[in-house]
Amino acid sequence: MWKYKSSDFEHFSLHDHSIDEIQPSGNDILLIFKGGFDIYSTHPLNDTGKHKHTTASQIILRNASFTQGSLYRWDWQDAETEQKEFDLAWLIKSPYNFEILDSVLNFKAEDETVALYGRLVLPLYEPDYKWAEEQANLSFSCNGVVFCWNDYSGDAWFEGWPESAKYNVD
Repeated sequence: MWKYKSSDFEHFSLHDHSIDEIQPSGNDILLIFKGGFDIYSTHPLNDTGKHKHTTASQIILRNASFTQGSLYRWDWQDAETEQKEFDLAWLIKSPYNFEILDSVLNFKAEDETVALYGRLVLPLYEPDYKWAEEQANLSFSCNGVVFCWNDYSGDAWFEGWPESAKYNVD
């Protein structure tokens, strides 16, 4: 189904891209990006010489389980006012997409964990997004990560930045 598959997670930027669906699939968990994600020009499968943005893509977390979800609500003065935990069932049923604020997927092979930091957004039927006031962390355990995509839709949003800024996009 996928033209390209890669476990070189350090060659992908997830910053400002949304997980539109989280789907259990056998022993795996799929993170589905309907709007794609970015691939650095240094990736061995990217022969364009440019940082590129993919079409619809997904990340497969192999032999995975959801270990923790934390939701943080902030007041207008940036003081944390509430924190609550949630499980995978809540996340799957919720209307939220998860916009990732990290650049590179935080996968630690030594303890087989994936951690994502971002915020929950409510997709609307208009082209704009309504931002939720919540920020969130997602944690998974897994023994491998596979990035999957078929094609590129254009340049990554940071293509053309000065060399010193290309890999520091947070």
